[in-house]
Amino acid sequence: MMEMKKFKENLLLYGANINHWPEEIRQAGLEALESSSEMQALLVEHEHFEKVIKTRRYEEPSGNLAQRIISASLQQKQKAPFSFGSFISELLNEFRFPKPALSVLSIVMILVLIIGFTIGFSNPSESVLTAQEETSLQVFLYDEGDVI
Repeated sequence: MMEMKKFKENLLLYGANINHWPEEIRQAGLEALESSSEMQALLVEHEHFEKVIKTRRYEEPSGNLAQRIISASLQQKQKAPFSFGSFISELLNEFRFPKPALSVLSIVMILVLIIGFTIGFSNPSESVLTAQEETSLQVFLYDEGDVI
């Protein structure tokens, strides 16, 4: 007995005429069709769908279709090779402000931020030398002459 999901798949793959299905699944499809009214309704619906598809007329492409495709592909902007100068130029053009003073101010702020990150990562304030760690540990463990 064929399940509903498999029956739908076979309808889509092989069509509404079960006699055109492969021999190994044809008998199971016929048995499933006889036993289920839901599958019969699905078959009728699929037959109607195939009729609609067959009545759809084919439209010939226009005579200048090939020429339109070629001309459209030639009009596409060719990509220039990558250069760092053009990248910076495009980046500045993207973030251009209406007043030049604002763009200068934004560039200065970005540079200050970059310098701050560089200083922060090159000299982290939480770093402690190993000798200082040992001293701090000894001071912590030593309490008024008694070793804890």
